[in-house]
Amino acid sequence: MPRDILEIAAAVKGLYLSIFKMTEIENDLTEMKLHKLLYFCQKRHYENFGEWLFADDFEGWVHGPVNKKVRNNFYLLDEQVTLTDEEEYTIREVLHEYGPLSAWTLREMSHADECYKISRAGLSAHDQGNTIILKENMILDMRKNDEDSVLQ
Repeated sequence: MPRDILEIAAAVKGLYLSIFKMTEIENDLTEMKLHKLLYFCQKRHYENFGEWLFADDFEGWVHGPVNKKVRNNFYLLDEQVTLTDEEEYTIREVLHEYGPLSAWTLREMSHADECYKISRAGLSAHDQGNTIILKENMILDMRKNDEDSVLQ
């Protein structure tokens, strides 16, 4: 059953600090980076387990997928969250793969996804945007990526 995104965001933050052995002072987990990591966690969890990690949606903003609840609560996240084995597996997998990358690199990666591009249809690169990135479109992206990797 999908969780609330704030619980997953808190878990991502806690595991990020733990995996990369950072203190709060050294922490490079910016709000932008957290949004992108959550976006990739959502997609990866669906790929791994056929279900969504959290029920909440992203909107297609200028700098990539953003969730308003995380945006409004970024500084209030409590990292003491108990995860299922599947949730922790997905988050750790994404953090090991994407965690070392900069927020800007993750931004560019999310911009390449068709589901993000669809959410930005009709907007200039500088328009804020608030269109939901549909989960159905995320699934289509995942299928397309699977097909592309088979062709290589």
